Amino acid sequence: QQEFEHQTALLECLQAKVGCKVRCEIDHFKNWAGNQRSFVLSCYPQTKEEMSIIIKFAAEKNKGIRCAGSRHSWAPVFADSFQICVNTENMESDYTSRTNIRVADLHRRTVDVMTGVTTGDLKTFQLQTKLHLNTNVILDLVQMVSVAQTGCHGVGIDTRCLSDYLVKMRVFDSNGELRTYSSDGDIDLFRAVAAGFGCFGIVYDMTIKMDHEVIVETRNFYPRMASVFHSEEKLREIIHNNWAVEIFWFPFSSLPFNLSRDELWVRTFNKVCPEAIEKVEDVEFYEIQDAYDCITQKTLRCVSPFITAIEPIVPLMQWLSFLTLKNVIYPDRVEPLYQEIPNAVHFRKYLEKAKVYDLEFVFDYRDDYARLKKIINVVVENVKIFKEKKKYPLNLSLEMRFMTYSDAYLGTGSIANPEYGGSGHVVCIEVLCLKGTESWKDFSEAVGQKWSDLGGVPHLAKQYDQLEGIFESIRCKMCMQIEAFNCQLTNSGADPSGMFLNLGMRKLLGKEAT
Repeated sequence: QQEFEHQTALLECLQAKVGCKVRCEIDHFKNWAGNQRSFVLSCYPQTKEEMSIIIKFAAEKNKGIRCAGSRHSWAPVFADSFQICVNTENMESDYTSRTNIRVADLHRRTVDVMTGVTTGDLKTFQLQTKLHLNTNVILDLVQMVSVAQTGCHGVGIDTRCLSDYLVKMRVFDSNGELRTYSSDGDIDLFRAVAAGFGCFGIVYDMTIKMDHEVIVETRNFYPRMASVFHSEEKLREIIHNNWAVEIFWFPFSSLPFNLSRDELWVRTFNKVCPEAIEKVEDVEFYEIQDAYDCITQKTLRCVSPFITAIEPIVPLMQWLSFLTLKNVIYPDRVEPLYQEIPNAVHFRKYLEKAKVYDLEFVFDYRDDYARLKKIINVVVENVKIFKEKKKYPLNLSLEMRFMTYSDAYLGTGSIANPEYGGSGHVVCIEVLCLKGTESWKDFSEAVGQKWSDLGGVPHLAKQYDQLEGIFESIRCKMCMQIEAFNCQLTNSGADPSGMFLNLGMRKLLGKEAT
């Protein structure tokens, strides 16, 4: 009660400083999946001036301050209880165009993107301007600044995480002043800020290096799981012969419910010369796909409570879902699809309709397919172990995507950076289940521990803080990257008091109070 009264007094004080136009409230915060919760003072600034006032207020009151974005991360990256939580979706730009996305330099193919802009917004912009980003996350509803700040990734054998495509950023420091960071300036500092996880302050906007129009040939095919997961040669063939590879496994998707008979969904896309293609997929194609996505995701949301409450029905539901996916939504067509790359990247919509948990690890698999088989087999063996207990925690899918290393210190794939002894060969492998799955905790801990023993590190925006000793493991495996990040954070003077840190970031960076 005493703390609530203190927060109420702070709220009144902040509201008086920032003005009545800015929405401020005491909020029982939770992220999209509901696994991160806190009691915060939330505010929704719209202008640079309002943002500066809020940051100066936090500094004056010695309060921590973090951003929320779309709240779609599973990781402990949000404001702790009794910190200030800034929501940026309504921020206005200072661009002369009065838009939140603009072409910065057409010759250099750079685009300015404001905080609050979603991946879907940028997708629309790319399709309009024919300036394309080679990679991005699948989701079309998360904020681009958040995607870059947390070092998120897409797919493509030579693509890096989103942070690596930034060339400039403007960030509010702990004095409420707007600083500019550039890849043309101190590159070591920029490597820290680009995937800064909010530690350098609150990002106002960023400039992204784009590409000319990219057209890809997309194919879907469905080999037997055993023929791929048990064969180094088949894995090598699929990965080496394609520019972008996504592999999905939905356990127990075959009849009878025997894992050895399961099929995989392998999705590939390869760049083609735009001039050589007469026609890319049109609006009608995507309208149909959107309808499929909406129907299937809403259906999944409706049946989720039954699946999580009665685990033995999981194989039946997996079989039905995979049957629909293979024969209706993504059939193995004789003719390939030709797509503009923003459409190929963001190929699923309405994923927010059904809430899930997501454990993802990142490996330098060193172009070693025996090693890759071991990484995959961790999941296969644990699915078998849990089946013997009549438990089915992996009630959605395993997913793998392949890319190269990141130059950002905390970017996905930095573990494979040759600067730190890596090979550049990155696999991002994740397991997903429906929220509320009772056996998920035990399953994710078993898989996560084995993956950690094999040298992997978690994707730092996914769900990993439930794993025992995981922060120490990350700091051990990424010691050089974290040391460099901490050095740049200290030397920058952007946040001498650590007001932009929360408990999760302090644990990750080894800055816990003694």
